[in-house]
Amino acid sequence: MPELIFSRPLKPADPHFAEQLARLENPGNSPTRSGGRQKRALAITRKLWRPGRTLKVSFLGSPDAALKSAIFRTASQWLTRSGANLALALSTDNDPRAQIRVRTGRSLPRNESCAGTDALAMPAETMNLNVEPGDAAFEHVVLHEFGHALGAEHEHQHPEASIPWNVEAVVHAAATQSGWTRQQVIDEMIARQADVGLLRTQYDPGSVMHYPVPQAFTHGDWEIGLNSHLSEKDLAFMRRAYPFQAAT
Repeated sequence: MPELIFSRPLKPADPHFAEQLARLENPGNSPTRSGGRQKRALAITRKLWRPGRTLKVSFLGSPDAALKSAIFRTASQWLTRSGANLALALSTDNDPRAQIRVRTGRSLPRNESCAGTDALAMPAETMNLNVEPGDAAFEHVVLHEFGHALGAEHEHQHPEASIPWNVEAVVHAAATQSGWTRQQVIDEMIARQADVGLLRTQYDPGSVMHYPVPQAFTHGDWEIGLNSHLSEKDLAFMRRAYPFQAAT
């Protein structure tokens, strides 16, 4: 059975409060509606930070300095390589005012992060990382989770993705290894996002925001490996999300 590297988002207890904070942080996050009938309309609230922001990153529990440095250096690639109008700054340990608060440790059950401004509604950690430098998945996990922290969505749920999922195989693996329910598998892996209100590029199987998809999880000859580097479309997304001038 393929080993899972999947993670679920870290969600605030009060999603409505989180949406209010998202709109206060960035008016461009205001919801967009879709649906032919009002009762079926779907409201999508973006979770992007205000362009020009410097986001403080604090590590909880005073972890090893080399680990903090490796994580911060890897995460910073999102902004140093894209040239987006956003910045990360390393804060002191256990800083409750930092927008991104990272807990690390092998004992953590999973890697997870809040989606963008959802972090503003979290009372404690906004990200959990159980990987260390030298792990095969270190770069993928750190870039993936910090991508979420900066507002990037899962690429395997892109509206244009046409992954030939073997749903029963995925459900079995996720239930056995991670205790996921069938509905969690559908919500976090299989279901494509509604094509409304999303800031995105074309579907990119090389994105670091794409889950690895082993052959055993699909029908036919289809798989995606472990993407451990930012793709050009990853960088293009970040520039669109955080421009230096507002679009006209």
